[in-house]
Amino acid sequence: MYNPNQEIPSVLEDIPEEEQLALLEKLALWIKRRNLTAPAIIFLETGKPLNFLGSQLMIAFSPFIQALFKGDQYQKIALILEKDENVELLIQLIEKPNDGASLEN
Repeated sequence: MYNPNQEIPSVLEDIPEEEQLALLEKLALWIKRRNLTAPAIIFLETGKPLNFLGSQLMIAFSPFIQALFKGDQYQKIALILEKDENVELLIQLIEKPNDGASLEN
């Protein structure tokens, strides 16, 4: 839920590792629910060399996006995707089988 008093992080180190993993899992689930697995993996694999630039563009467009979507998760995802290791982790989470969990919700 959106908390206007919550400070939006400006560096990756401000986001606890548990929260980073939870946000990446949430993003991977969002991608799977929309059957965007293949396009997302292709996009992420192709853009790996430019992930830092892409994350900075996400941050630059943040004020416009947050006018539509409330909360700080967008900013956090942008910071998380700065690291190559996190992009690779997101790809692994997208490729991971659902283990019987329903994606209908």
